[in-house]
Amino acid sequence: MPSKPIWHYVAPTLLVLCALLAVANWYLQPERLGASVVVLLLVAGMTLVLVVVPRRAEGEAARLRAADGIRNGIVFACPILATALGAKLAATRGLIQSPDLSWRATMAIGAAFLVFTGNAIPKTLSPMAACERDAARVQSLQRFAGWTWVLTGLVIAVASVVLPVHVAETLSFVLLPGTILIVAAQLFRLRRTRQGAA
Repeated sequence: MPSKPIWHYVAPTLLVLCALLAVANWYLQPERLGASVVVLLLVAGMTLVLVVVPRRAEGEAARLRAADGIRNGIVFACPILATALGAKLAATRGLIQSPDLSWRATMAIGAAFLVFTGNAIPKTLSPMAACERDAARVQSLQRFAGWTWVLTGLVIAVASVVLPVHVAETLSFVLLPGTILIVAAQLFRLRRTRQGAA
């Protein structure tokens, strides 16, 4: 049996780290039992998805794609969770004094996820032969969505590090839904165009 690359062990390691941080927070702050249980349930759910979903996929290629997609999601979700849990733990122990550090780090990691995802969208362009009609428009929409998410992620990352927290929060809560609406409007426009041509 061939050995697995180290990348296969990153997601399970991050899940264990998040579980340990949740247990440590629970131990040091027993009054926050509910929050620790929620985090542990989330980690258990991600572990279950990592183990079960790839096994249910039909065919080896589909199994590998499913496993890679789930691992990628965990590798981006767990650092956000670990940062928040680690900052709470450090604050409990008196190691950090800034109450904003956890929020800023979490937002920066989330913004990095948006940049990574947006950057990947145009790289997974549908082949022009696979598109029934308007192949160029479909690919144009994918490029537009990718650039939109990359720019949104960059703005949120900079805002979460540089701006005051209340301004960065407001900007993020306006920018994320706005970006979703813009991309959805472009998708709706493309679908209407395709239906009109049919």
